[in-house]
Amino acid sequence: MSVPLSRRPAWLLRAVVLVLASGLLTVAPTGALPGQPGAKAAAAEVASTAATPAASSTHPFSAPIWSPLRSSAWVGCVKTNCTEDGGAYHGYWAIDFAGELGDPVHAAGAGIFHIGANAPSCSSSGQTDGVWVWVDHGGGLVTKYAHLDSITATEGQLVTPATMIGRMGHWGDTAPCLSNYLHFEVRTEGIKGPRIEPTSLRACTSSGVAVMPGIFNGATSFDAVDRREFATPSASSGCITDVWNKTPAQPTLTATRANRAAVVKWSTPPAGVYYVRIATRAWSSALGHWKDPIYSTVSASKGSATVTGLANGIAHQVQIAFPNSSGYSQWSSIATVTPATVPSAPPSPRYLTSPKNTYVHYGWYGAANNGAALTKYTTQVRCYRSGVWTAWKSATTGPTVLYYNHLGLTGYTSCQVRVNATNGMGTSAWSTVSSIRKSA
Repeated sequence: MSVPLSRRPAWLLRAVVLVLASGLLTVAPTGALPGQPGAKAAAAEVASTAATPAASSTHPFSAPIWSPLRSSAWVGCVKTNCTEDGGAYHGYWAIDFAGELGDPVHAAGAGIFHIGANAPSCSSSGQTDGVWVWVDHGGGLVTKYAHLDSITATEGQLVTPATMIGRMGHWGDTAPCLSNYLHFEVRTEGIKGPRIEPTSLRACTSSGVAVMPGIFNGATSFDAVDRREFATPSASSGCITDVWNKTPAQPTLTATRANRAAVVKWSTPPAGVYYVRIATRAWSSALGHWKDPIYSTVSASKGSATVTGLANGIAHQVQIAFPNSSGYSQWSSIATVTPATVPSAPPSPRYLTSPKNTYVHYGWYGAANNGAALTKYTTQVRCYRSGVWTAWKSATTGPTVLYYNHLGLTGYTSCQVRVNATNGMGTSAWSTVSSIRKSA
């Protein structure tokens, strides 16, 4: 299967996210919120005696299906629910949860915690994210948490849905910063990738697991909930289990270079894995670091895929991940490949002379290596006599030697020469045949 590097299969990624979210737990909505919508419970979480499961370095990820809040908060603007005409408010998928200053904010799933910015100030010229963080849930799936009052986790920390990562605030909002709320996003293809709909979020309540937005009068989308009509339930982390340990084991892969492509092969996926997530990043000499990854998704049953659209001669890193109903596996080890193909035919001739009747002096221009270092040049000569061309006679030079003296040509008055180049991918076509007349 050929996977163009530029392909962004958003529909397929949404399907993967839906599978991750829907397959994690089978739960029943509580049917009603504890108390009237918007009635704030105490900042303390619902009491729970369950032990908090630990994060895992070998199974660091799980699908982001848990509510990031433990205190009750209004469901605010989503995508189109804040305008009477149904137009876009954010212009993209996101949920604003309006609560109280200092309300705890938790990771929506297991992953690796990152700090986006720590700018505790109001904005005087348009809204910013202020203090914001994000969690990498594997496979390019991330969640973002903006307008925090403070950050309570550390860069690179392994977190779970039971980990508090910050507190609700208003930093980054337009001055005078009087509204406290959490701006929550789910994205694919990394923190700079497209936002997708947060389809459902679960909460551990005193009466069971509540699944939002279904508990809001059967709503099928957060965007179908009118602004400040319903509030999230007061919740705890008591019902969260270590589902991240049920994600697939780290896969293995091999990657080989091809012409403007990389051929990726992977180990046999375990049962329940239907897709393979591929991340490819290119090295930038100008920037001095690896570029942001580009993601693609292919069927796991193929066993291999060809990632196309790469640049010959530029190093690329490739990794894969296996998703199942619990979330993404750990990324595979990195395979580095430099796409390449056979060299171009050497431009020729650079010069062609016969200083003596015994030889011809033949030179050419260096061939484009097309991503792989040249290993040699092969040049040939043949001459014409008595109505017959002799067989081509070959000689080789090193990859930096761009000329050759073809000797032993006494008695011939008309000769032809040509040259090709070889690298690790193979041998180029022959150059244009060049002719010379010389004294016998």
